[in-house]
Amino acid sequence: MENIHCLLELSPPPFVYINDPIAPKYTIQSLLSALENKIRLVHLDGISCFTARLLYDTVLNGLAQHTPSWDEGCKCWSQERANESLDSFLHALKDLHKSLPSDIRMALVIEKPERLKDRMPDIIVPLTRLAELTQLDISVILVSETRWEDIRPPLGAAIDPYYVDIPVPTKEVITQHLLAVFKECSADPDLASTSTTPHSYDPVLLPVYSHFISILIDVCILYTNDPHEIQYIAAARWPGFIKPILDAHRLADDEDPFEIPSTEVWLRLTRHFKPSLSLALEQLYPRLTNAADWARANEPDAVSLARDGLILGDVEMEGVEGEEEEKNEDMMIQSSPTRTRTSTRLRNQQEAQNLSSSDLKDTLPLSASLPRLSQFILIAAYIASNNPVKSDLRMFGRGADGKKRRRRQAKRQINAKPKSGPAKIPQKYLGPSPFPLERLIAILGALVEENDPVASEVNDSQTVPVDGLDFHIPGERTDYEVTKVGVLTSLRLLVRTSTADKLDGMSTMFKCGPGAASSYETILGLAKGLNVPLPDLMWDNAG
Repeated sequence: MENIHCLLELSPPPFVYINDPIAPKYTIQSLLSALENKIRLVHLDGISCFTARLLYDTVLNGLAQHTPSWDEGCKCWSQERANESLDSFLHALKDLHKSLPSDIRMALVIEKPERLKDRMPDIIVPLTRLAELTQLDISVILVSETRWEDIRPPLGAAIDPYYVDIPVPTKEVITQHLLAVFKECSADPDLASTSTTPHSYDPVLLPVYSHFISILIDVCILYTNDPHEIQYIAAARWPGFIKPILDAHRLADDEDPFEIPSTEVWLRLTRHFKPSLSLALEQLYPRLTNAADWARANEPDAVSLARDGLILGDVEMEGVEGEEEEKNEDMMIQSSPTRTRTSTRLRNQQEAQNLSSSDLKDTLPLSASLPRLSQFILIAAYIASNNPVKSDLRMFGRGADGKKRRRRQAKRQINAKPKSGPAKIPQKYLGPSPFPLERLIAILGALVEENDPVASEVNDSQTVPVDGLDFHIPGERTDYEVTKVGVLTSLRLLVRTSTADKLDGMSTMFKCGPGAASSYETILGLAKGLNVPLPDLMWDNAG
């Protein structure tokens, strides 16, 4: 980069193309910071300049160092009609050069020029020949992740650029960039501490920060070499990394001078926070969340810090002991032979009652967040949505002897002729189909009668149903659970397809909701937990 700076400062070519496939923003930032006081630079973005007029106005305002203000009507520097065509823009550029000092040089730094080719392909050739068209000392610098061969206009209309290929940033380059950012933050007056305890970006912490970024780069360099991406991850983790040291100094005595942590403390910090660096990379590099929210959600835990010897105090150690006791109690409960699986599921349901409908689906699985008969409702709804109506009697009907009918497997004939006509699309590719409420009740009754011999769930030492209701009439509990279809509809596990103004409740139409409720794998997991042979009940065994 130093060679490029010297070239552009001493004798800049009229057209320069810089290819940086890893960190083009870092290259542009270094160019602007090194040449802004020596050359009149204008930085343009190919995304924001999506029309020719925006491009012309941005160039003229930047070279003239003019900022449109609201009080003046947001007027640009150029006179009228300066942005209407290429000719008017070239004349305005010449007039602007006359108002500048004679020895000043001008340069345009354009980021993402491939966007200009997609939206304004005719503008690429004039930009490459801008010095020739205006007869001025002006350079056009294109910085892109794409190579020039992919942007070059056809038929040789554009001149050949001074091509610069930026290598992949090394660990030393990334380290220098992060240290430079740390020094800029150290000089920021807004980060100054009001007490004698230093803040996270205090200059006295620079040696500790150097060790921190060396570990961070070792974790991230296998996946990204972009200094800005690693800087983003460092900004999310560094305040939490140094927080135990600052808190310890604040609790000890603020008046004492701050001392760099010893090697032993440094090793403890590294061992404690290194797993969180990989977690930050997984969450922040693809931008699944932002740095502020991630740092807030991953603040250092006082209990775990005390366990690793990073915090010394009676309160924290009591918290560690309490956590160990809770863990031992959970292990005893899980290993107790008299504890049934029903109590575990009921405890999960108790936790689910404190969650909202959106958090419930994202936090707990359906088998833990729904009552037993509500799971039967979902299985019945899935069968009704994916099986044809004619299959209900064959799947759930009984003969005169009381035995359940079995579906006959169609035997494939070897010499059978293929049927003519359009091919039938399986239901699994068409998605869930609507079904009436009365069909759902019929299938649900058959499922409960065949696969749920227990009339109600009971606790280990009681005979009263869990929900406090006692049913004596056969089918009474099933009818009661059907009234909870509205709850499943509010959770988007079932979707109502009919209008809400219908008075007849039995004519109400539903279908399986999006996501987990219409997934064969999810419903199959529920069916296995309830001992329901779902593959035998599906008309299309492929699900």
